[in-house]
Amino acid sequence: MGTSLHRYLEIKMHQAIRSRRYDKITVVGEYTRTSPSEIFHGEKTDKSFNWQCPTALIVGNELQIQCFPGYDHVEHYAELIATYLDLQQREGNEALTIPSNVNFIPCSCSDTQRALHSTNLKELPSDVDTVVLGLFHRLSRLTGDVEWRGGDGCFGWVVRRFNNRVVAFIGCRPSFWGDIAGEVVHYLASFLSVREVIYFGKIGSVKKSIRPNNYLATGGRSYVQGQLVEWENSLESSTLLLALDCVIVGNHVTLGSVLHETKDWLSTLPVYADFVDPEVGMMAQAAIRSRIKFSYLHIFSDNVAEKYVEDLSNERERSVLVGISHLYDVVQDILHHYLSTNSLKANGHRS
Repeated sequence: MGTSLHRYLEIKMHQAIRSRRYDKITVVGEYTRTSPSEIFHGEKTDKSFNWQCPTALIVGNELQIQCFPGYDHVEHYAELIATYLDLQQREGNEALTIPSNVNFIPCSCSDTQRALHSTNLKELPSDVDTVVLGLFHRLSRLTGDVEWRGGDGCFGWVVRRFNNRVVAFIGCRPSFWGDIAGEVVHYLASFLSVREVIYFGKIGSVKKSIRPNNYLATGGRSYVQGQLVEWENSLESSTLLLALDCVIVGNHVTLGSVLHETKDWLSTLPVYADFVDPEVGMMAQAAIRSRIKFSYLHIFSDNVAEKYVEDLSNERERSVLVGISHLYDVVQDILHHYLSTNSLKANGHRS
């Protein structure tokens, strides 16, 4: 992230972290939005989903940062905080010198599954065949003017029919970072008998000359901790038919935190790696284990290999949002074509 790292960290830091130093900061897997926990003042409440940030609980001279449970999620936030405080110390901010320790309590997949079961996701209609996850609020042409369901819970959804399939477009208010995304796929398949998950999000290039917010990424391979995961990419034919000029079909690398995307890490990548994010490989693994279909279609929002003005630190600026709008139209064209012209194979039928 280079010179943009400081700004990226600033927009992630809860006001309790910036207010004073603590003897200890611990990041835990606990989803809560009620007092005495304190909500982050920097939450982007002008959008419907993916805006809830970790909360903070002060106990004496210790600070607890509370994240939706997931190993990658809590580790990522602990690293964000430690890096931020380290930079503050280097810049001579005596009020925020690094505390005695910043750590995290690891979460298990069972912790994540229990948290998911406590949400309103279990209220999703039982006849849904395909779920589209991710940037739900950018797909208005597909979701139509149907009122979203789910109330004020973690998840909200719109259900529509395309050809022979019932499709739920699901948005999540908190972030489902890293392995949480895989557990969401597992939950949808195991408890709600969903037969297919499509993920629409953002991704980073590990190859030069890929300008952020100008291209889409898709594929059927991801490297998770060095191990290759392969699956059938159902969206590929529709993508190449409708958007050949702005789509890159390539090989994905799954990495738990953007802070791990360093120059040293980049130098170890094999030449066949094309792009990186924390979720795709985890979701693909879960889909394979659950014997359901999985595909993804992402917008390049960052380039790890080459510095551009547009990156993760300014993706909410108006100029970026206006410039990227045409890609949302392309994504909707692709998804509409796929959902309307393809049927789920017989091996995906409900039991």
